[in-house]
Amino acid sequence: MRSERISVVGAGRMGLAIAQVMATAGCTVNLASRQRSTLDTAFEEIRSNLLLLRGLDRISGSIEDIVSRIDPVEGISDAICDCDFLFEALPEKPEIKKAFLAQLNPHLRDETIIASSTSTINLDVLKEVLTKPDRLLIVHWLNPAFIIPLVEIAVGQVTSRGAAERMVSFLRGIGKIPVLVKDSPGFIVPRIQAAAMNEAVRILEDGIASAEDVDTAIKAGFGFRLCVFGLLEFIDLGGLDILYHADQFLYSTLQQEHFRAPPTVEEKMAKLRAYPRFADTLIVAVTAEATADNMRRAERAGFDGFIGKPIDPDRFLEQINLILRGQPVWELGSPKPRID
Repeated sequence: MRSERISVVGAGRMGLAIAQVMATAGCTVNLASRQRSTLDTAFEEIRSNLLLLRGLDRISGSIEDIVSRIDPVEGISDAICDCDFLFEALPEKPEIKKAFLAQLNPHLRDETIIASSTSTINLDVLKEVLTKPDRLLIVHWLNPAFIIPLVEIAVGQVTSRGAAERMVSFLRGIGKIPVLVKDSPGFIVPRIQAAAMNEAVRILEDGIASAEDVDTAIKAGFGFRLCVFGLLEFIDLGGLDILYHADQFLYSTLQQEHFRAPPTVEEKMAKLRAYPRFADTLIVAVTAEATADNMRRAERAGFDGFIGKPIDPDRFLEQINLILRGQPVWELGSPKPRID
């Protein structure tokens, strides 16, 4: 059992999944909704989700023991205010969220961290009703929240470092993989996801391939690699010059602005040209070992042509082994989020 006291307000699909994650990790959770019927439906879905996970051997122990750690709460009460972390999962309407936070504000403990699950409302809009907006942040879960490891934590200009650190530590402690982002439209995943989805639709509209073949290509190729390599890692491993020349070709032929090479790619290409003897460093060699050697050689020489932080060559070899075994990269453990 964990000692943190958790409240989740909103028992829809996201709220119930958050409560389920907390209870599975050993936390005591208050799950609040205005209507008892909504709570009853939520508990039915939580049991169904847990049965699914049991069938996949992803949980152990009694399902009813997990469910018993979730207390249903009707309406706003003192019970949900007395907590360490309060997760708001109400409908995506600013007026609903602001009215709830304003009502709750006088009753919360000073140390309670408030986490909104919004993916479309700016923190500046929500903080207006709080007397202590420094403890407010956005915690964006990806559906289904009880399966996807990632959680995006968005912080605003007034969000305290302590609040961000506590949330990162807590989420890592319950088995999630948090990343920190500035409060910005789309954060990381929704922004990249929207760009990729829109391009898939454009390919279909242009008659380039069928819907089935587009999806097969994503699952068996593009997406398969992303189970191990992040996009920026893949640029550094696959070759910055390859991306640059692909951008040049696509932009010149399709005349679409989103294919123009970003300024960082242009700048890094200039540095690559200044290091001709390392031109092969950013191109994956015949073997993983040779690529790792190239990376070590470039780093020793002070080469600055990488988009991200140079990847540890030994970790790179582990990643290659993971993809060959069909295992996800997070089994290596995730890097600690930066809190600037």
